[in-house]
Amino acid sequence: MNNGLKNKNNFTDVLAMDVRYAVLTKNRRIQILVKPTARQLRKRGKRGWHLFSTVDSNPESGQLLNEALARALGEAERTSEPDATKKHKDKSSKAKAAAVTE
Repeated sequence: MNNGLKNKNNFTDVLAMDVRYAVLTKNRRIQILVKPTARQLRKRGKRGWHLFSTVDSNPESGQLLNEALARALGEAERTSEPDATKKHKDKSSKAKAAAVTE
């Protein structure tokens, strides 16, 4: 499957390559770098971004970027679903109780 779309999860492998787009993910966020430099990739790696995929320069790179973005969005939506077992605390009642006691 050498169609220009690479699923490398390692920044060091991509540093040696000349890629057109890099799709990065971090905590339900997605970032796309256009013609990323080695410095940009190293900086994102140190800041906790994960390399989702890369797209090489070729005539189909726009379509491949759309596919990579769709997969990244699908994965972000799956991880952002709230956990049914966790209950969120109602912070407004704490604020009301503090206002009453003052």
